[in-house]
Amino acid sequence: MSKKLYTSVLYRFAPGKTLVAAVGLIGMCYSAGAIPVTVQEVGIGSHESVEIISSTLGDQWVYAGTLNLLVNGTATQGFCIDPFHWSVTGPQQYNSEPLALGPKAPVSGMGTTKALEIEQLWAKYFTPTINNQDAAGLQIAIWEIVGGANFKLKSGIDYGAGNMLSWLYSNPSAPAANLLAVTGPGQDYVIPCGPGVPDAGQTAGLLGIGMAAVAWMQSRFARKA
Repeated sequence: MSKKLYTSVLYRFAPGKTLVAAVGLIGMCYSAGAIPVTVQEVGIGSHESVEIISSTLGDQWVYAGTLNLLVNGTATQGFCIDPFHWSVTGPQQYNSEPLALGPKAPVSGMGTTKALEIEQLWAKYFTPTINNQDAAGLQIAIWEIVGGANFKLKSGIDYGAGNMLSWLYSNPSAPAANLLAVTGPGQDYVIPCGPGVPDAGQTAGLLGIGMAAVAWMQSRFARKA
C-alpha cells in the first residue's frame, strides 16, 4: 500500500458561540505570532496517488489531494504544504501562523510571494466539492511552489498542476483567499481562515465589525458599573 501525505483546515463558527470566541477566531488571521491549536488527521478527501521525490523522504508514492482534519475539534478540509515529513496519528499540538511562515525546515518559511501564489491558486481552483483530479493538481502545484529544488514530481501525470501554475503566472493580480499555515510535529498544512474562504478585505470587514461590537459591549458594561 502506498504511503500517505495528509493535509488541511476549514474553520466554521458553530451555533451558540459567543461574539468573543468569533472575534478570537477571526483574530487568528491577523496574529503575527503562533496560536496553539490541536490538529488530528481523520481521513483523506479527493485525491490521486502520485510518485514524488523530496529531499528528506526520497522516492515515495503518496496521496495528493485534500485531507480531512479536526482542528480544535472542528471538522476541516485543506492541503499539505510540507512534502518533507510524514503525518502523525492522533491529536497533536500544532501552531497556526501566517502562511508565509510555514512550513518548517527544510523550507523554514516560504515567504510572502509564495504564500500569495498559494492563496491565488486556492481562490481560483478550490471548492468544497473539488474532484479527485483537480484536488491532486492543486496539491501538486502547492508542492511545486513550496518545495522548489527540494521537491520533484516523478509521476508522468500532473493532473493539471502545470496548467494551474501557468494560469497563476499569467494572472499576478488575481484574487487571493485568506489562508493560514498550521505547523507542528508531523506534516504542516494550509487552512482557510475564518468560517469560509473569504478574501483579505472580507475578513478585515468582519474583524472591524467584531471589534466594534466588543467596544460597544465594554462601553455598555462600563456604564452599568
